[in-house]
Amino acid sequence: MKVGSDLVQYKHKFMIFPYVLIFVLFLFILFIFTSFLTPLFSKVPFVPVLGRIVNEIIFILDLKDDSVLYDLGCGDGRVLFAAMKDFPNRSALGIERAPFPYICVKIRQFFSRTKNVSIVYGDFFKLDLSPSTHVFIYLSPSALDDLLPKFEKELKKGTILVSCDFQFSKRKPDEIIKTKSKNWQSKHIIYKYYF
Repeated sequence: MKVGSDLVQYKHKFMIFPYVLIFVLFLFILFIFTSFLTPLFSKVPFVPVLGRIVNEIIFILDLKDDSVLYDLGCGDGRVLFAAMKDFPNRSALGIERAPFPYICVKIRQFFSRTKNVSIVYGDFFKLDLSPSTHVFIYLSPSALDDLLPKFEKELKKGTILVSCDFQFSKRKPDEIIKTKSKNWQSKHIIYKYYF
């Protein structure tokens, strides 16, 4: 009797394997498919901020307890979740237009214990930026220049904007910070603007 029940348990353990394999295959196909479709949805490809500079970016943002952080083109949300992790009074909004990064950030949000982060699927050109006190962007120079009039119109006086690696062509940054890195790692430049 014990041998039969062990055999049934053994079969049940391996019955789930095809479903896991199908799910992983589905995610892979989704990644490949959306990678080719991203240019249709966004001007900017999905290139996440390196994990080793996330804390430097958060330090440069100079967030306060009551800060409202917007991440335009939030990708997988690593800056948002790191910035909000231990600060329940802060709030954050990430907006993403490309399907694959949006799915990634929603999965991260589902498993995260961080409750003060909202994620929106949509176009950041249509988003009202006036509630933000801080804005983080990792976008191409052309996208930055397209957004500059919107920033100048909607951001409140005193709003801090931090851009990783790229700057506006028509506005000089208030601060330029080079990230720390080891000899073999590439350095990143962070541009800080006060609106």
